[in-house]
Amino acid sequence: MLCDVCKKNEATVHIKEFHNGQCETHHLCAECAGKKEENGDFGSLGFKLSEILFSNIMPGKKTAAAAEEENSAPDTVCPVCAWDSEKIRKSGGKVGCPECYKVFETMLAEAFSKIQRGSVHLGKHPARKNGDDSGQLRQELKRLQTQLADLVASEEYEKAAVCRDRINALRQQLEER
Repeated sequence: MLCDVCKKNEATVHIKEFHNGQCETHHLCAECAGKKEENGDFGSLGFKLSEILFSNIMPGKKTAAAAEEENSAPDTVCPVCAWDSEKIRKSGGKVGCPECYKVFETMLAEAFSKIQRGSVHLGKHPARKNGDDSGQLRQELKRLQTQLADLVASEEYEKAAVCRDRINALRQQLEER
């Protein structure tokens, strides 16, 4: 499903509003949702999107607002930039420096696994000069091989056959390069 705003990107944020018994649904891509949040367009709804997303992907963790109310001290601090887990929460999941990825590895890995499929980055890649997308094809091949193993294990042989055929087509594409 495409984003209601830009009509280009895949919608990953889905918001339902109820007004006077009427349900209104908004489907937004992450980029447009971020812009709406920055512009304060979600203010009328009474929430901050990044706070909700971060608190939902980190169950058992306090939101920044709850931590501030309790004046609780953060447990981990990055030695390079001095960011802590509460500052990451306040920023909506952004980190202060590359070292933060090591310091907050467990927390971030859990968050990433809940907001995307797996822990491998499958997002946008820079354009290649020669149009070579073999890296993406190899990544897709790995994903399909894992999926095939799961389908065979769950005895879904018809779906497994379709997956196998796709794997064979990708292998052939890679060999032709």
